[in-house]
Amino acid sequence: MKVKSIEAINELKYLKSYNIKYHTKTGKEKECELVSRGDSNRLEKEIFHHQSFTDGAMVFATNEEKSNVVMLKEFRVSAGRYVYMFPAGLIETGEDIQLAAKREFKEETGLLLKPQFVEKERYVSVGIINERVNIVYGTYSGVASKAYQEDTEDADILIVNKDEARRILNEEEVSIRSAMLLQNFFKIHPFFDKD
Repeated sequence: MKVKSIEAINELKYLKSYNIKYHTKTGKEKECELVSRGDSNRLEKEIFHHQSFTDGAMVFATNEEKSNVVMLKEFRVSAGRYVYMFPAGLIETGEDIQLAAKREFKEETGLLLKPQFVEKERYVSVGIINERVNIVYGTYSGVASKAYQEDTEDADILIVNKDEARRILNEEEVSIRSAMLLQNFFKIHPFFDKD
């Protein structure tokens, strides 16, 4: 895959953009720009009534021994390069989060997921989008395969151990959520952990 061009647009096809007016703590009027997958009704429920929604799942799958995790080295158009990350995807109408996680995991890796714990939904990047995802933890089985990936997906499936995790963190482009999970799982954070 390769990025062809970049063009500014005023109207988005898959996301909605909002201008939120608010008052600062000293009473000044300010504006905040935000994009969302949801409509204004959802945004009002979130902001005024503090309701929580999920947009999808990120999957953290290990082997039974918890010595390896499944990752993707995926071409991300927004970065113009391959980025290491955990399998993830949007929830479809009528799915619960575990079903969405199992479906997305199968589509992206060809592997089966046995969910064991679902973390509550959390913001992805609260400064620009109200998207939230759940992290679904579990174990994987089967044989990795790209056969279920869509044409828009270009991802290698990786089974990562501690040494490879350390290499990826030091040498590769990794999403922040994925980096933090890798560091925590393998206890290789340079500030907190000592080997």
